[in-house]
Amino acid sequence: MNKMKRTIASIMVIAALAIAVGLQAQQESKTSGGSYLGTWQLASFKYGTNQPGFTDFPERQRRIKLITETHFTWVQFDATTRKVNASAGGTYSLNGNTYTESIDFGLGMDTFSGEKHAFTIRVEGDKFFLSGSLADGLKIEEVWERVKGGREQ
Repeated sequence: MNKMKRTIASIMVIAALAIAVGLQAQQESKTSGGSYLGTWQLASFKYGTNQPGFTDFPERQRRIKLITETHFTWVQFDATTRKVNASAGGTYSLNGNTYTESIDFGLGMDTFSGEKHAFTIRVEGDKFFLSGSLADGLKIEEVWERVKGGREQ
């Protein structure tokens, strides 16, 4: 009977340690910026296969992306006039590092509405890297930076 009690106690200790390690990793991900959830601003991009390197996103424009636990949306606007010139949003799925957006609505996105677009994502600190292809085959690579606190200019 003592042997059985020790075995059960050992299993409980191992389970408790596994839960503690999992909770600690989850907390570290949230506090270190390792999560893909949040508000992001497009910093640079590479679209198509003919562009040799990344291009900084124009200062006169801003593109902000919000990712929640269930939905995403992005909006692009003129930084001076504050007028929106493009946007899209909808639901997404995440399987490992494969992030698939389903565009359910948008402004200036008629050709992509109702389509699914699969990307590979990774987060390093306050940078969110997204690469893959749109449904029409256009290859895209984007680097987003986390927007922190208050109103960003």
